[in-house]
Amino acid sequence: MASVTRAVFGELPSGAGTVEKFQLQSDQLRVDVISWGCTITALEVKDRQGRASDVVLGFAELEGEVAPVQGTAFDLRKPVELGKHMQAFHLNGFDHNFCLKGSKEKHFCARVHHAGSGRVLEVYTTQPGVQFYTGNFLDGTLKGKSGTVYPKHSGFCLETQNWPDAVNQPHFPPVLLRPGEEYNHTTWFKFSVA
Repeated sequence: MASVTRAVFGELPSGAGTVEKFQLQSDQLRVDVISWGCTITALEVKDRQGRASDVVLGFAELEGEVAPVQGTAFDLRKPVELGKHMQAFHLNGFDHNFCLKGSKEKHFCARVHHAGSGRVLEVYTTQPGVQFYTGNFLDGTLKGKSGTVYPKHSGFCLETQNWPDAVNQPHFPPVLLRPGEEYNHTTWFKFSVA
């Protein structure tokens, strides 16, 4: 059974408005989203033992070229152990847009498996790209929930989006929204345990 609750999260300074928190809950997960920037503040999913824990840490660009990834450090089409992969290619992390096969319909974007907990995240989207960021500037000084310290590469982001600089690249998927047109994209996050 799924439920949605709504509550006041806080007030913006200078009377600029109220920020609300929406909580979506099911048997598989719980997600808290605030109305300020549509920010996910908590996301609890279960591990192999059925224990739920929060996986949100809480708290970029192409230059007109679409390059093939085969044989490069950017070839993530098959599963890799990310830390070892970055070391093998002498990478300081990822902060790159990956171009997906274009479609305005729901299509597969990414799959992540955390071996320790068994959690699996699959991402589907109607967007033509995904920005993959690996927490390159986390340095251990940021303290998160329950005092957790976030060292470099301790988290990642998969941000579905249009291709960077698309407005200046006529061969990229169109990005301009004209008067009377509707912006309508969806991203799905599917959680499971392997």
